[in-house]
Amino acid sequence: MPHESKVGLNHRNARTEEQKALMAKIEADGVCPFCAEHFKKYHPKPILRETDYWFVTTNMSPYEGTQHHFLLVYKPFHATLPEQVVREAQTDLFASIEWIMKTHHIMGGSFFMRFGDMKYTGSSVEHLHAHLIVGDVDAPDHQPVKVRLG
Repeated sequence: MPHESKVGLNHRNARTEEQKALMAKIEADGVCPFCAEHFKKYHPKPILRETDYWFVTTNMSPYEGTQHHFLLVYKPFHATLPEQVVREAQTDLFASIEWIMKTHHIMGGSFFMRFGDMKYTGSSVEHLHAHLIVGDVDAPDHQPVKVRLG
């Protein structure tokens, strides 16, 4: 039965078998996979940019129909709410988005942040993080990207 774990994981929101298997290992280890000291161990994709405040990487399980799916994970400490983020980190978040857009020649996309209680967010990890997604609008069979929010 899918459940919400004590280490801030919500199995109900896992979308792939790879995610589910990794979440089982993380839960057994009893850590937050998005905290800086654990992130590189559990996230299989390379870090594209690392600042004092954010890891920028691609999502290990991109949403169906995306051309690009980036993940921005808050790095200084285990935060779950935007109010815990200092102003410099907020500025750095938008600088990181700008870097992604320039580096990957992104003309448009969607940005959203997951925070707080996972039963409201659609998140599988209870640690402040954001997504930047770009739909593959040039694909012949393009469908809108469906994202679980709330």
